[in-house]
Amino acid sequence: MNQGATKSVSQSTIQRTLLRLGLRSRRLVRAPMLTAVHRRRRLEFARQYSSWTSTEWRQVAFSDESRFMLHRTDGRWRIRRETSERNHPATIAGTVQAGGGSIMVWGMFSWHSLGSLIIVEGTMDQYKYASVLADHVHPYMRIVFPQDDGIFQQDNARCHTAASVRAWFEEHQDEFTVLPWPANSPDLNPIEHLWDHLDRVVRAMDPQPRNLAQLATALESAWLNIPENTFRDLCDSLPARLAAVRSAKAMFIGGLYRKGYNKIISYTRNSSDK
Repeated sequence: MNQGATKSVSQSTIQRTLLRLGLRSRRLVRAPMLTAVHRRRRLEFARQYSSWTSTEWRQVAFSDESRFMLHRTDGRWRIRRETSERNHPATIAGTVQAGGGSIMVWGMFSWHSLGSLIIVEGTMDQYKYASVLADHVHPYMRIVFPQDDGIFQQDNARCHTAASVRAWFEEHQDEFTVLPWPANSPDLNPIEHLWDHLDRVVRAMDPQPRNLAQLATALESAWLNIPENTFRDLCDSLPARLAAVRSAKAMFIGGLYRKGYNKIISYTRNSSDK
């Protein structure tokens, strides 16, 4: 810019100039930071399970945590799902903004049925997670997979990999197995789309939740009313997700992942693994 210029330029003029130069705004999409080790392990995982069809993936129960925020903006209560560059809600400290706050939830599901949605006080640690395993994961796996052929999925958060938690899984290894999961791979976990589903449902509620108790009730109601075809289609999307990872050379499949589970389902039905 000319330092001697004093004439102001409107924002619309700047925008038109940028467009004429071919410079368009783009929405920033957060994705995990993938190291060479992460990519190698993602690719190994995608190749190792490349022969699995939806039949095998229907034996897997997926799980994870998520955090939902309640905050007041322009006199209105608003809901949003928290995301983190560190890529796991268990690492996010609770915050309070303008009388709002946040709720952490833990959930699990498989092709066969939804599991529990648990409201977590504060953040998840190994002791709270041990209670979740004993009170919710174990009964679910025994009931849904009575032949002891179920597989439990979890990511690599610290509370999931603590020594006491590993010991618990070893005690129950004759009842179900734990799926080895590559780090920094939320794009492979279909439960992420259930969290997005809850976010959309609660955002559409009228009136909106005005406190954390109402938010918890709204989330629990939205979870219980997830259509069966929604979570079943998500489980059946795993072969397509792995095919996408292989095609992308283990990079984050953001284009497929961030556009929502409807795109995932469409990809599942129409794609072929080349």
